[in-house]
Amino acid sequence: MSARKRRRMEGVNPFIAAGLIKFSEETEMFEKIKVKPITVVAGAMLFAIVVLLARVLLG
Repeated sequence: MSARKRRRMEGVNPFIAAGLIKFSEETEMFEKIKVKPITVVAGAMLFAIVVLLARVLLG
């Protein structure tokens, strides 16, 4: 791939580049997803604890 084409495609979402969704659909999809950062952090911590407990209990 040429450097010019690579530079042009650098910031493009792979789904848009593949033609799977239109640009307007992408912005609508991200507008609908509203999650507070603390929820993401708490979920990640809970998941890590569950995985650690499973490793300890199941060997």
